[in-house]
Amino acid sequence: MADFVIREWRLDPFPGDQAPLHVHHRGDEAFYVLDGLLDVQDGTLRHRLEPGSLHVVTAGSPHTFATVGDTGARILVIMSPEVDALVAALHSGESSDLASVWEQHHSSLA
Repeated sequence: MADFVIREWRLDPFPGDQAPLHVHHRGDEAFYVLDGLLDVQDGTLRHRLEPGSLHVVTAGSPHTFATVGDTGARILVIMSPEVDALVAALHSGESSDLASVWEQHHSSLA
């Protein structure tokens, strides 16, 4: 059984994608919507997730996500510890070399 981390994210409404299109080369990532609406782009397809909906992005698939409307969303994100560490590192502001941060966590911008 693989380890995983579950985080609750509260996403404010945002015009466009919340993150750049990116790939996790070794870890899957799943999005489960608690409140609001979320669009998940997985490869070339966008999936609209309503409360109670789950979408799994498999390792190697370019993806991003976006809130829908003006209410934001509350989601659970299920991810590998490595992806969780990447998110923490990107949001820490400690490194100005973001390409290196992505690479250290076996991920990249698509």
